[in-house]
Amino acid sequence: RASAAVAPPLPSSAAPGRARARLAVGRAAQPHPMEGSDERYDGVLLNIAQQSGSIDGILDIFFGFLQRKTDFFTGATDEQAPEQMVLKYYKKHFKAGQKRRMEQQEKNRIADEERKQRAEEKKRKDEEEYRKRQEESQAKQSKIEEVSEEEAAKIKADKQKNEEGAEEAEKSESKEEDKEDKEEEDNKEPPPPGNGGSTDKYTWTQTLNALEVHVPVRPGIKAKQVVCDIGVEGLKLGVKGEPLILDGKFHAKVKPDECMWTLVDNKIVQITLEKHDNMKWWSCVMQGDAEIDTKKIVPENSKLSDLDGETRMTVEKMMYDQRQKALGKPTSDQEKQHDLLEKFKAAHPEMDFTKAKVNYGGGGGGGFNFG
Repeated sequence: RASAAVAPPLPSSAAPGRARARLAVGRAAQPHPMEGSDERYDGVLLNIAQQSGSIDGILDIFFGFLQRKTDFFTGATDEQAPEQMVLKYYKKHFKAGQKRRMEQQEKNRIADEERKQRAEEKKRKDEEEYRKRQEESQAKQSKIEEVSEEEAAKIKADKQKNEEGAEEAEKSESKEEDKEDKEEEDNKEPPPPGNGGSTDKYTWTQTLNALEVHVPVRPGIKAKQVVCDIGVEGLKLGVKGEPLILDGKFHAKVKPDECMWTLVDNKIVQITLEKHDNMKWWSCVMQGDAEIDTKKIVPENSKLSDLDGETRMTVEKMMYDQRQKALGKPTSDQEKQHDLLEKFKAAHPEMDFTKAKVNYGGGGGGGFNFG
């Protein structure tokens, strides 16, 4: 039988049929050696708490145990003694609980203040960045608007004159040198980052299947304030009560049902556009905006690895042929035709091909120098 005695138990004759633990409620109890900090019984008490389901259940079980297995209620010399003992330890642990509660509240208050300060600082930086971007955009527009008609005509005339002079200079150079210079220049230019670009209103990246467009908006707005209408051929984006930020036609068609947008950090609208034709690269997002050179796009190998073998070979061949054409070099099909011709020449040395003009076809023209 469980025993909670702090004094020797009564003899069996004093409590026939039931052994009781004597708690000596009427006398001052000696303090427990680990009183207030003993965690040895936490496992047992947690198990009781889980099974009882509530604080009421725990207290009912505990006092029921005292009533059935001890003389806590029956052995007291004073009827008020059990109540006073319960209140004594209740007040003791209540004070400790209140102290811990106040400490936790103070920690939460400090954390909230720090979080609020960080949020305010971030908002201030975002607003400053947005303001500078707007001022730069307005300065560019003002600079364009300030040019008078006479100045515009003069600029146009000077440009035309410079172009005519450049054309004359180009005519004096050989075509072969121009071609080599162009190839070297193209090779020096890196591919567009993320296979996309940027304008004064947004930045964008793309894969063969989709585009990601990031449009900065006024910091602090909420998603319900954003107006975003994605159609098959165009897009309208803005903030309620303000002029539209984007309003125009796409470079090509998209699948509206598979497109989506989200508000990031309450300052950037991220738009995902699924291409209708997933085998073509876009040179821009909106018609009329700055374009990129799609010939320089180099897809990531990790994306190609997701394709099945036959599709991957087809895409790699298309990419190789596209780069070769951009450099004025033979495509893979033309290289195969050249190899077959060389084998034929080796098999028939008696034939003379020195004056033969070979057109390899394949859409890339002929007359390539294979070295």
